[in-house]
Amino acid sequence: MILAVGKRATRIALVCVFPLVANLAEITTPSAQTRDSFTVAGIAVDSTAETATEARGLALASGQREALDRLIKRLTLREYYPQIPHLSDAAVASLVQGIEVRDEKTSSRRYLANLVVSFKKNEVRALLRGSGVLFSETPSRPLLILPVYEAAGARNLWDDPNPWWAAWQALAEHATVVPFIIPVGDLTDVATIGADQALAGDEKSLAVLARRYEVEDILVVHAILRQDLAAGIPRLAVTMHRHGPKNSSVVVESFTGVSRTMVDVLLERASDEIATKIEENWKRITLLRFEDEGLLSAGVPLSGLGDWVEVRWRLSQAAEIGRVEILEINREAVQVALYYFGSSDQLAVTLAQRNLDLAEEDGYWIVRLREKRGVTAGGNRMGKE
Repeated sequence: MILAVGKRATRIALVCVFPLVANLAEITTPSAQTRDSFTVAGIAVDSTAETATEARGLALASGQREALDRLIKRLTLREYYPQIPHLSDAAVASLVQGIEVRDEKTSSRRYLANLVVSFKKNEVRALLRGSGVLFSETPSRPLLILPVYEAAGARNLWDDPNPWWAAWQALAEHATVVPFIIPVGDLTDVATIGADQALAGDEKSLAVLARRYEVEDILVVHAILRQDLAAGIPRLAVTMHRHGPKNSSVVVESFTGVSRTMVDVLLERASDEIATKIEENWKRITLLRFEDEGLLSAGVPLSGLGDWVEVRWRLSQAAEIGRVEILEINREAVQVALYYFGSSDQLAVTLAQRNLDLAEEDGYWIVRLREKRGVTAGGNRMGKE
């Protein structure tokens, strides 16, 4: 167990004016919008059997299994996939918390529907831990993608057609641990930044775009298509420029297609592989380390009671925090003890995704509420003026 003491710990008050233990499982607030990491949506099922009832049973069983497979892939790294045990239909069903059925259609022998499947958090955790699988439950903040496509010497960001844009748009429509946002591409966006400005990393233009979409990080993905005439295949060079207050980097990747007539397939594969690497890197940073237990005491400055309600809710959503104790509370601040897994640096990263700053000030830990953000992943160009 790691205990944050001395310079990196706030003094623990001995007087408690509220019950010590805050039961995080019971904390709810309608104003907090947090995506549930253990709910999987968009499961399309289609089964046929001798009767409609039998077809429905087959569809629900297959849908639950597919949802569990997606969930495990969402939470874990690729290297752990072989360690996941194969479960019976009954075992899979025992992990399900509930199913929401949408667009249900039936005939005498066929059943079609779209499912949203919610899983029991503790039971799934137990399955993964029992299999020796490390996992992450912390979604990243949204990442704004600017797909610049270059072919035959022409650069394109906003104009249609942009097949590179389309490839990223398809990815943004599916929620992942790293939500990707694609700009709307309306006149405001066009006036804000162009392809050359994006590639040059124009700070002023990028800052305006970041404020508009309420993000911190922007990823400019510059794809250059070249046709290898001798081999008769397309080749794609992708340079990724990441811009943000804490993350500024440049990464270059190369991809090779199979046919000059299948460029769209190459672009889809490249975007998917890049997105997967971004997700894998994020999960490595936020893997839960249950064997490493820590405790730190922190002050939470308040401007009103509503601040504490909001902070308490956000703390309850952090998978790394197992328990919160209220040590002292008054109108100006709350003193809390945080029991967490992993390191304090990892805890700071996790809380930052929930707009909470964990920082050391004058030798003491402080948890401070950030300005609220509310971005929905997956913008589209349908509203382009």
